[in-house]
Amino acid sequence: MSRPTFVAAWFSPWSERARFALDHHRIDYREEAYVPVLGEPLLRLRTRVFRGHITVPVLFHDGRVIRDSVEIARYADRLGKGAPLFPASAEAEVGRYVELATGLMEAARALSISRMARDEAMQLENLPPSVPARLRPALLPLARLGTTFMTRKYRLDTRDPEQDRANIRRGLERLRTELRGRDTLLSEFTFADIAVAVSLTMVRPVEHPIIPLGPAMRAAFTEPALAEEFGDLLAWRDKLYAERRSLQGAAGPAAA
Repeated sequence: MSRPTFVAAWFSPWSERARFALDHHRIDYREEAYVPVLGEPLLRLRTRVFRGHITVPVLFHDGRVIRDSVEIARYADRLGKGAPLFPASAEAEVGRYVELATGLMEAARALSISRMARDEAMQLENLPPSVPARLRPALLPLARLGTTFMTRKYRLDTRDPEQDRANIRRGLERLRTELRGRDTLLSEFTFADIAVAVSLTMVRPVEHPIIPLGPAMRAAFTEPALAEEFGDLLAWRDKLYAERRSLQGAAGPAAA
């Protein structure tokens, strides 16, 4: 069996939740950094997707092309060694939490990209970690282009920031009610916990070696009022990362 190749954007929560699942199952994979705009033509060629949106993460393995973070996690369940993340008895419940987490990430993405579009330091820090510090200023136009590209791709300029914040707050209130002080959302650790924990990195990033952020990027992905209001959920997320998140796929210089 060949070694899987995981193409991912280094701080994308969609990439991180798939990466978390791969690492949970101790799968030996190779990660390739994806750079928006520049990386798209090659990714389209490799996936044979020549029209419409194309996104990461993507997993290539033994002729398979898996183009969705949840499907990558499901594939890891079949391929790996850890406890199942999608137990048959909890399929519907896991799916419900994944849908909730995805909605949180989509709303938070609009807010964070809007902040990045107005801040050069955030744009520079958003370049992949593999880019040397001395080269970053010269790549500011590329970083700015990436922010513009993301805004257009997801039509972020059509969104209402206050409505996005209200939607995030409602989702977090629901999570607080359903978590009720437990260590896991369901009776056992599942992909529901991964999806929700990763979505909370868009309220305030986790402090963990798996996601090495500088101060500008931490600010880009922080909603101060929501982070203060829902500190209990962030504490739950931090505990989960400390106990369950390995460093196998750490988003370092060669990662994405």
